[in-house]
Amino acid sequence: MLNRYPLWKNLLILLVIIIGAVYALPNLYPENPAVQISGTRGSIEITDSDLNRAEQALKQAGINVVQASLENNTGLIRLLADDQQLAAREVIQASFGEKYVVALAQAATTPEWLVNLGARGVNLGLDLRGGVHFLMEVDMDAAVKQQLEVTASEVRATLRTERLRFRKVSVENGQVQVLLGSADDLAKARRLLQIDRKDYIFQEEASVLLLSLNEQAVRNLEDYAVDQNLITLRNRVNELGVAEPLVQRSGRNRIVVELPGVQDTAAAKRILGATANLEFRLEASRNAEVFDTET
Repeated sequence: MLNRYPLWKNLLILLVIIIGAVYALPNLYPENPAVQISGTRGSIEITDSDLNRAEQALKQAGINVVQASLENNTGLIRLLADDQQLAAREVIQASFGEKYVVALAQAATTPEWLVNLGARGVNLGLDLRGGVHFLMEVDMDAAVKQQLEVTASEVRATLRTERLRFRKVSVENGQVQVLLGSADDLAKARRLLQIDRKDYIFQEEASVLLLSLNEQAVRNLEDYAVDQNLITLRNRVNELGVAEPLVQRSGRNRIVVELPGVQDTAAAKRILGATANLEFRLEASRNAEVFDTET
């Protein structure tokens, strides 16, 4: 049967097939078992001397190393067999200490010339490759309480600046409670504090002024807390060197984290679940005025 298509079309089809075959080649190269070394904090860098120390420790333990390299501020040590990973992790962790995280990983073996062409293997998801799935819940009550604590500190500072006497400022039952000495002080404090606090609902009970966040402010605070946790988790996932991880919001206050190919669940949980909290507190100077009525 005669070919009805011109030569250039046949050559174009052949070229597309060749290019597709070249970019599919990385899938033919299996991944090597490996261990990944990273610092528990971003300020800790992995150097060549660290890799040499890890190789020496593995050599003394009778574990053969195929290759050791630095990738994205982490150390990657390739091993011969999967059954050596757990032993290698324990040896390196004992040598480096708690300031470093040693996680099980899989290292690509794609030739450099294919990598230079931009060819990559298909990243398999949890259903085909396995890995870790986390469902995390943001503690909204803690976020609201922390904001109320900040507001309580601001209220104390404002009342002191205006020389308005008060007995106590505390956070109780989801509210900032300001205990004042008289009805006049209560009225003055309410007028003063309402100026810059549009997100709060003000109520009075006897000589106590109550400040509580309105619904929109709580919703904004919750969104901010989830967004900040998303940023933090994405930064921590980068430490694991996972290809195409999934970190996204699920519902009102939950975050889904999927790490395809991660075998060390304990290390992933330790990195993702590490607590980080930075607070700034005012320190009174020696000449600061003391209010005897505050408790």
